[in-house]
Amino acid sequence: MFQPDDTHAHVALPVSTFRLSINQNPTPIDMTYRPLFLVFLLTFSISALAQTPFTLKEKKVTVTGTSTLHEWTSEVQACTWKGSLLVNNNRVERIDAAEFSLKVADIKSTKGKIMDNKTYEAFDYEKNPTITYKLTSATVSDPNIKATGQLTMAGTSRSIDLPTTAKVLPNGDVKITGSYKINMKDFKMTPPTAMMGTIKVGEEVIVNFDLTLTPIK
Repeated sequence: MFQPDDTHAHVALPVSTFRLSINQNPTPIDMTYRPLFLVFLLTFSISALAQTPFTLKEKKVTVTGTSTLHEWTSEVQACTWKGSLLVNNNRVERIDAAEFSLKVADIKSTKGKIMDNKTYEAFDYEKNPTITYKLTSATVSDPNIKATGQLTMAGTSRSIDLPTTAKVLPNGDVKITGSYKINMKDFKMTPPTAMMGTIKVGEEVIVNFDLTLTPIK
């Protein structure tokens, strides 16, 4: 009868070792690199959706109104704007921050210094030297934007909904345009008068703005 050769006994593996080897499943290569891929994808997505800070490049801001004598126009000589926009596929998709400000003394009338002085008196500009608008929320439906924010002037703040339109220019700048009617009495202002009260300025004025914003690089 055949007898097993003891010299070959060392080739037998313990049962436990054999079971361990068949129960171990090697990790697939795609599972090994999936966490790294997810990190890359998340980072890329956040970067792609990050908003860009913008600053004011060009502006045209006017204030128009009426009086018992004639219509009048004042121009804003200087102002500032700062904020951040999300621009994607040549469209403004979101605005999370925006702040516009100007000095009352930079409002200049086409009618001369007499009108300017009356404007400054109405603002009590020595106590209230600046006008500011600070965005609190924005609803964007390209190209229209409803910008809700706090308008502060003559020492009074009010929440207003400012309708605007946005257009992305070929060079990456963004043009923001719009207009808004303001009643001076809403801000506790007394409309200017002249000639012993015989000439009265209407209490409503219209602010027209055309702003070109450029990304900060």
